[in-house]
Amino acid sequence: MEQGKSYIPLVITLLALVLVAWFVDLSSVKLWIESAGYWGPLVFILLKISTIVIAPLSGSPLYPLVGLLFGFWPGVLYVEIGDFLGYVIAFSISRFFGRKVVDKFLSSNEEGILSRIVEHVGTVRGYLQACLTLFPMPELLAYGAGLSKLPFWKFISILMPMSIIGSSVLVFFGSLLNPNGSSALISLGLPLFFGLIILVGGTLFVKSVLKR
Repeated sequence: MEQGKSYIPLVITLLALVLVAWFVDLSSVKLWIESAGYWGPLVFILLKISTIVIAPLSGSPLYPLVGLLFGFWPGVLYVEIGDFLGYVIAFSISRFFGRKVVDKFLSSNEEGILSRIVEHVGTVRGYLQACLTLFPMPELLAYGAGLSKLPFWKFISILMPMSIIGSSVLVFFGSLLNPNGSSALISLGLPLFFGLIILVGGTLFVKSVLKR
């Protein structure tokens, strides 16, 4: 139920972006962003880091927004820099300071989810299945990995490729709102492919939990 609720901000944001694309002069907005120089990307990167470290914040709206304002490839670069740094910070907090400090960054509902994640992610297989199932909650996956015995290099090598796939889909959607965006065929194909991965991963995760 909680995982389903995590989609609500994203759906609202996507609808809002469609309205923006219809009624706002995107060229003027982009010119304003470009005039800000390096401050524009830096602000987005810092915002993205904060949505990972401070778990109650939702970072989903930033993915299509960065695609809308910066385009696909720059947008993916900016959000992945933010995601990577956010994952490293969250993992380090939980690994070096423990559960008491981590709980200060979580809501009460997320604390319960985190406990279940920690029980399951001690192995590469368990963490891979958790990532495929709980992809809307990367902050909990990062904190959970830090509280487990999973080595850092395994944690980051599993989570980052999935982060790139998921963020690319959302950033791409935002970039399509630009009249110069890429093919609509790709915009449909990527979400379908990503959805298939989630379906398979979710099935494996549930079966594994039931066996325990």
